[in-house]
Amino acid sequence: MRIGLFTESYVPVINGVSTSVRTLAEELARAGQEPIIIAPGFAGYVDSDPIPVLRIPSWRTIVNPDNPFAYPPLPLIGSPAALRGVSFDIVHTQHPFGMGLQAYRIAQLLKIPLIATFHTLYTDYTHYLPLPRSLTSAAIAVALRRFYQTCDAVILPSHEARRRLEAIGVDSRRLRVIPTGIPSAQPVEQSEIERVRRQFDLPEDAKVILYVGRLAQEKNLDLLIDAFMALEDETALLLLVGDGPDADEVKTRVEAAGNGSRVRFAGFMPHEALPPVYASATLFAFPSGTETQGLAIAEAQSYGLPCVVVGDGGAPESVRDGIDAIIVRSELSAFHDALAELLHNNERRQKMSVAARQNPFRLTPEEMAYQVIEVYQSVK
Repeated sequence: MRIGLFTESYVPVINGVSTSVRTLAEELARAGQEPIIIAPGFAGYVDSDPIPVLRIPSWRTIVNPDNPFAYPPLPLIGSPAALRGVSFDIVHTQHPFGMGLQAYRIAQLLKIPLIATFHTLYTDYTHYLPLPRSLTSAAIAVALRRFYQTCDAVILPSHEARRRLEAIGVDSRRLRVIPTGIPSAQPVEQSEIERVRRQFDLPEDAKVILYVGRLAQEKNLDLLIDAFMALEDETALLLLVGDGPDADEVKTRVEAAGNGSRVRFAGFMPHEALPPVYASATLFAFPSGTETQGLAIAEAQSYGLPCVVVGDGGAPESVRDGIDAIIVRSELSAFHDALAELLHNNERRQKMSVAARQNPFRLTPEEMAYQVIEVYQSVK
């Protein structure tokens, strides 16, 4: 099958969606399918991956200038030049708005099935819009229902994401839960771990609490920082990997807490550079309650990191409470106590580390692609 994968996020933008799309495209190609990525244009970037990429005109927002967005279909203009004359058997969009509407138009023109993946709990991101949240959430819910009701099938990475769409009136018969597949942990040499520890000034006896993700309001980083600062353990260090619109605010909060010497800011790191970072850490902290899945949790667990996870959104579905993670309320005392427990209870932490590597909820990329192909075949 020739599959058009329409995505608002793709390299050089690195986030959960772009990682998921790239993983799916690579596995579809290995399975004998013919994926083609359709992504927003990115000035100065030249695609070099073996998967073909078609770039269409894009624009940037003030709140997220690093991630270009595709224009929706414009009246009287027709499809962008890159899409004229294309031929697909399946259209699979990763977003419901600008790029999703382009995918919808192509599916209608070619009279082929339209598949969508619901990656983002959009109603949890209304703080980016200068309107009352209740009004914005209601408008987004209407737009989501209208779009996903036009799809032949909707793939969701978690049951929480499925519940969100069912709650706004999307027909449950269209919905299929398929978590994003996670590659197996790569072997990491001791020399690579030592290099990371030198790079970020992590002493050998330091217990490293790791966070990987965007530095943004919806990630609930205030909870993590406040809980960490309350720890009475001078050997504990916090390593924050990532960048985002709230990077300066996060740094300011750390400095204001008066113990900034225990926090390391790694900034953005390419995905291929993360294995030795995971291998250098003691445990993984995930304070966000706005995720449909939380890929970084599964990646961290593949390297044997026990996790402290807020029990909201889809992230808790990827771990086992009390076995390979501690799931807590989004409250300071609960998050702090869970961090302290894993830092100080060596026996429990080691047992959870073994269990994390064996987590049965973690699909391989091959298993994910197989299930997605089944969805494609079901609507043909």
